[in-house]
Amino acid sequence: MGKDAALRESIAALASRVLLLEDRVAILELINRWGPAVDTGSSEFAAGLWDDDGVLESDLSRLEGPAEVAAMVESEGQQALIRQGCAHVQSAPVVTVDGDRATAITYSQVYLHTENGHDVWRVSANQWECRRTVGGWRLTRRVNRVIDGSPAPHTILASAFDKPS
Repeated sequence: MGKDAALRESIAALASRVLLLEDRVAILELINRWGPAVDTGSSEFAAGLWDDDGVLESDLSRLEGPAEVAAMVESEGQQALIRQGCAHVQSAPVVTVDGDRATAITYSQVYLHTENGHDVWRVSANQWECRRTVGGWRLTRRVNRVIDGSPAPHTILASAFDKPS
């Protein structure tokens, strides 16, 4: 292989690695915007994180599409959490990028303000699925299962070992 071909190959490999890093950072930011959006009642921003056919599935509810996400953020239940003082906090995700699709596995904790400070209200395992769109990465699915000793959350967490990227 000539010097020019080797240089082109090195540049292509480096460009591929940089794109993967940029994708991983964009996905990390996408997931970590969820908490601030729902904790401030920013329904339009929270809805904008989702693809048109995105699904948010938990043991509490199933929301389909950005409009249902926005409605949840505006709901009396979420507004009561906001008034009490809530914080939806994600752990650092384990991200797997596969072309224009990606999966991230996280823990999430929801803290509620009480007279004693903050109490953990809920701890869950999460699988976030994303796709690259013209407007950037968007959420297509989130499966959220409370960690209660049942197999479902452990299955989500174990999927973090499936495909290193």
